[in-house]
Amino acid sequence: MAGPPQDMSEAADDFVETEGYQRFASEEVPELLRERLPPEQRESVRPLERAGPWTVPVLLLEGHEGPAEPARYRMQAGFEWMEGSPPGRMRDLHFVQIDRFEPSDEDAGDGNDGGAWDGVSWRMVMSPIQGFPGHVVAASRRSLDASAIEQARCLEQACTDPEPLGDRVTQWRDNGEGLWDFVPPSLSSSPEGAPAPAFLLGSLLDTRPGQLEARESVGFAEPFAEAVVEVGLEEPGSVDILLRDGDLMDHELEAIWQRLSVGPDAQIRTAWAVDRRPPPPWLEEGDAPDAAPDAAPDDPDDAGKDARDAEYGKGGQPAGALQGSWRAALVEGDVPLAYFSLFHGRGETRAQGDFLMGNARGPGLDGASGDLDSVELAADGERVELAWNPTPDQQESYHLELERLNADTWEGRFHAARYPHEHAVRMTRRVD
Repeated sequence: MAGPPQDMSEAADDFVETEGYQRFASEEVPELLRERLPPEQRESVRPLERAGPWTVPVLLLEGHEGPAEPARYRMQAGFEWMEGSPPGRMRDLHFVQIDRFEPSDEDAGDGNDGGAWDGVSWRMVMSPIQGFPGHVVAASRRSLDASAIEQARCLEQACTDPEPLGDRVTQWRDNGEGLWDFVPPSLSSSPEGAPAPAFLLGSLLDTRPGQLEARESVGFAEPFAEAVVEVGLEEPGSVDILLRDGDLMDHELEAIWQRLSVGPDAQIRTAWAVDRRPPPPWLEEGDAPDAAPDAAPDDPDDAGKDARDAEYGKGGQPAGALQGSWRAALVEGDVPLAYFSLFHGRGETRAQGDFLMGNARGPGLDGASGDLDSVELAADGERVELAWNPTPDQQESYHLELERLNADTWEGRFHAARYPHEHAVRMTRRVD
């Protein structure tokens, strides 16, 4: 595909019609979802009202293929924000592929000893409609051949490994008090009475810190999050869910891991882990200066300089005027707009950094974070413009255009491509 599709239907078609996949009739989806509900709940739509883009794929696969134990599920998810219908209305699209691997019948009586495996794969695109977050726009199915099954990797491990993967994929930490409070699903069992993988996985995603959102560092519709669900691999009736949310828009964290395990006794255990990015070269041990560079003590631009010159900019250069942590707030009411961490080498007209949104633009963006698109400093050092986009709308762009009052204070205006109002803003250096 030469470039991203222009509309929702084109994007959905491209994703589900990948070579080897057969399109599935969308009108059959609701009945297949009901097949995985306990009999007494199949006549009600309420259990499906909150089924999201991580719950629905498991329900759809099991509704068509039937349940399986022992088995390993692999779900890979991407997300895009696209123009839908009517024109101009933006819709979120979830692109999900779910695969299931299970020992073939001839090996079932041999204690799952690593012999032949069967596999099936589903692809689906989902977008919210009328309060149903997991509405299936398009779906397709493929039976996996022996070669595809053998080559498949689940969290970088062989998907056909007969042993549980949980303790090998990362270094887990016990879930600390207050870190993450898991809420058990309202539907805790499948029609067979066992823990329901779909609703356990959905509840894990519903209660995790933060949300899965679009990533600038991956291609269109490409996955950035992966979940593995193991059913009955450790012992009959057990479910182990492993989730890796990767390609984070964070200069320190690469991925966040979460784990949810439910034993036959219904006891719930949770754990977490993080993958950290390597520290930037200018922060590595041995790069710090022996002493702050010399400067005239009566220079008016030296306010706070002693502390700042202990930090370095990109590539080991002495720190520039923008190096450090900043708070931008509306002048009226001092309401925080955003917080910035900037890396700036002395003498450079460009800097890099990341942002964390405050609540000046309302609660919808409060806490959104990511990398700044650009930081441009005028040659005379008196003006700076920062650009970033905290929204899922790829056509949006936020801008701060500021003039320097002193070494620790800048003032100017905030405006955005799709936001009609301007605001007076003051940006001040944050001191630990």
